[in-house]
Amino acid sequence: PHQQPVLPPPQSQQAPPGHTRYYPPGPGSQVLLQHGVTQRQSASHSSHHIPHSQRTSPSGSPHISGSNRLLNRLKSKLQRRIPVFGVWLTIPSPVTARVMAAQGFDWACIDMEHTPTNPALMAEMVAAVAGSGTCAPIVRVPSHAPEWFKWALDAGAHGIIVPTVNTAEEMRDIERMCRYPPTGKRSMGAFFAPNAFGLRGPRAVNDYVEHVSNDILVIPQIESVEGAANLPSILKAGGMDAIFVGPYDLNASVRASHDMQIQDVMVHIEQSAKDSDVPLGIYASSGAAAGSRHREGYTLLVAASDIECLSSSAADNLDRARSETRHYR
Repeated sequence: PHQQPVLPPPQSQQAPPGHTRYYPPGPGSQVLLQHGVTQRQSASHSSHHIPHSQRTSPSGSPHISGSNRLLNRLKSKLQRRIPVFGVWLTIPSPVTARVMAAQGFDWACIDMEHTPTNPALMAEMVAAVAGSGTCAPIVRVPSHAPEWFKWALDAGAHGIIVPTVNTAEEMRDIERMCRYPPTGKRSMGAFFAPNAFGLRGPRAVNDYVEHVSNDILVIPQIESVEGAANLPSILKAGGMDAIFVGPYDLNASVRASHDMQIQDVMVHIEQSAKDSDVPLGIYASSGAAAGSRHREGYTLLVAASDIECLSSSAADNLDRARSETRHYR
């Protein structure tokens, strides 16, 4: 029978460095991975991917200006562990995307996994967010199928969030789909992408390929017991700009395992990312929750969602109106 991976024993009863809280070990905290992964593995990256230090900066080309600076700024903040606050876009509407991007968020994620957003709408939403000049468009693709990566990247996405990454081989394949040859296997077809980075003229596509594409953010999501178990080897594979925790699916996966606690899994994820010096991201349910998560070591933070902002504001305004007119009821 399949044996569920569980967590390694905690090293101490103290919170990991950089964290403000510690969860006591649960009943499933005696072993983590039974997939041949040791508790701590080297943080060195495999040789196939492009190290951050060797990636060409978009600002290095005199032809490049405009919203590509958003990508540089976002990457720089992540690398320096400065919090970057995003909004989650679930409404398939370029108008909504434009309005939310104008509110001052550092980035906006166009979610294609749990929404009816199709590739054409996604491309319009990417353009709407990039057009703000202040907010970087990121796309969460719905699966690992290569066509989703092509559509999102060719539309001009500044980054890709990939759901349910469970193995190092999946991570390596994801990076290859995001990079052009010889490093990767992304096909040439980015005729619209340069517009999202302020590139114009006959060299726009060349400038995008040569000076921008290698800096596109690649962000795997860890949202299962298997993914958490294999995280040390995923991190060793390299190629990611951050790790994004999917708290809801991760909770469901942990509950299904019956032999561990979510607190233990979260501590393992956080410590693994810290050991490998990789930024952490997470979906926070509110601005206050995002602040709390930052104090726990997260820097890529979802501070709001479009549908939550819409519904909560509508409900609040209706409640206020009824309160002001209660004498007439």
